[in-house]
Amino acid sequence: MAATTADYTPASHKAINQIHRMKDRARYDAETIHGILDNNLLAHVGFTLPPGAADEEDWPFVMPMCYGRIDDTVYIHGYVSGRMMKALASNEPPKVCITVSQIDGLVVAMSPFHNSMNYQSAVVFGHGRLVSTPEEKDRALEAITNQPFRHADRWNDSRLPNKIDLQSTKVIAVQIEKASAKIRTGGVSDDVADKEDPELLKKHYSGVVPCKVVYGAPEPTAYNIAETPSYLLPEHMNK
Repeated sequence: MAATTADYTPASHKAINQIHRMKDRARYDAETIHGILDNNLLAHVGFTLPPGAADEEDWPFVMPMCYGRIDDTVYIHGYVSGRMMKALASNEPPKVCITVSQIDGLVVAMSPFHNSMNYQSAVVFGHGRLVSTPEEKDRALEAITNQPFRHADRWNDSRLPNKIDLQSTKVIAVQIEKASAKIRTGGVSDDVADKEDPELLKKHYSGVVPCKVVYGAPEPTAYNIAETPSYLLPEHMNK
């Protein structure tokens, strides 16, 4: 992924990407936001259907999607006639909100009002655009394919898509126009009075439970006769 010095700091407190609560946890630099996007696997893509697309009720949609990033653009893909793909490929580029998050720990306080999580989250805003050129479509599908494998080159270590595969798939590009990240690290923030109460200290645990994704040994199909690629082994995947 190309390095960038983009800064998404809001121009005003009314900006859509302005973080109002816990401002000390806010980040607006591209390096942090791109890093969260690159280190995770699942995005939630929010959008509304264009006028006339819904039957009677105009509900917002939030869909879990695989994704990939190239520079300041996030790519998603789906079946060519899927409702989401048709909506995001419409002539009037729809507004799109994409969120990606990871949980790093459960913060367990003596009072449930101080329970929390250590986390990293990124929220990006842009407009959907149908990818129309074969060259960009190939690059985008390669990025989406490689995303879960710590960017190992699974794309070129696969049977590449054929004409039918490509015809049945749409790719949508969302250039990041506005974005923010929010990160919490550290320990428990129990009330001082609770920390000084011997009875509460004896009765109620407080601390942090670390969380992380751990990949196990690959389990080949019954018909597999190929060697397991090194990039699928736990020592690579768990870096």
